[in-house]
Amino acid sequence: MNWRKVILTALAGAYAALWVGGVSAHILKGGPPPDAQWAAPVFLLLAGLIVLFTASAANLGGLLAAAGIGFVAEYMGVSRGFLFGRYVYTGTLQPLLLGVPLVMACAWMILFAYVKQMLLPFKLSKLAEMTISGVWMVAIDLLIDPLAANRLGYWRWIEAGAYYGVPARNFLGWYVVSFMIFGIIRQRPQSDLWARSVGLSILLFFTVIALAYQLALAASVGLALSLAHVALAVISNRRQAEP
Repeated sequence: MNWRKVILTALAGAYAALWVGGVSAHILKGGPPPDAQWAAPVFLLLAGLIVLFTASAANLGGLLAAAGIGFVAEYMGVSRGFLFGRYVYTGTLQPLLLGVPLVMACAWMILFAYVKQMLLPFKLSKLAEMTISGVWMVAIDLLIDPLAANRLGYWRWIEAGAYYGVPARNFLGWYVVSFMIFGIIRQRPQSDLWARSVGLSILLFFTVIALAYQLALAASVGLALSLAHVALAVISNRRQAEP
C-alpha cells in the first residue's frame, strides 16, 4: 500500500470537505454555527500540511522559513503595533502562542508557496520577483482582511481604516514583510501543482464569501486575482509547450 498517497488523499479530502462546508455555511446560513469554531484553524492547518506534504525536499527549508518569518512579523504586530498597525487576535484561531495563532504560520507559508509557484515559469530577476510578489501578497490581503477582521472574526483592528475598517498601514506592512520574505528565501523551488491548487482554493474561498456578503470591492479583487491565476497558467503552459 502506498501510504503517502493514502495520507495525501485523506488530507485533501478533509480539506475539500471543510472548504465546501465553510462556503455553504456562509452562503446559506450567514456563517458557521458557534460550535464550529474549530473548523477555521483546522482548515488552515490542513492546507499547510498539504503544501508541506507535497513539497520536494529542496522546497521544505524555504517553506518553513516563510512560516517562521511570517509568524515573527505577526508577533511584532500584536505585541508592539509594529509593521501592520494595532490589532488583536480573537479566540477564533486557536491555539495561540504569544498572542498569535499558530496557524498564521501556515497562512504565510501557503501564500508564499503559491505566489512563488505562479512566478516560477517566468524566470524573473530577484528584484523583480520581490517587487511583484510584494504587490501580489498585498492584493491577496485586500481580499482576505475585510472578511477576516469583520465577518469571520479572526482578528480585530484597534485603529480602524477606510478600507472595510482596515488601516492603510497594514498593507504597507504586508508589502514590506512579503518583500523581505521573497528576498531572504533565495532558492528557486521546483514546480508544485499542489501548492498552486491550494493557493487558488484559498482565493476562491474568500472570493465566494465576499460575494455572499456583498463586499463588492473585496470580491472584485478576488475575481481579478483568480482571473490572473488562469491567465498566468495559460501563458506558462504555452511557454512550456514551445520547442
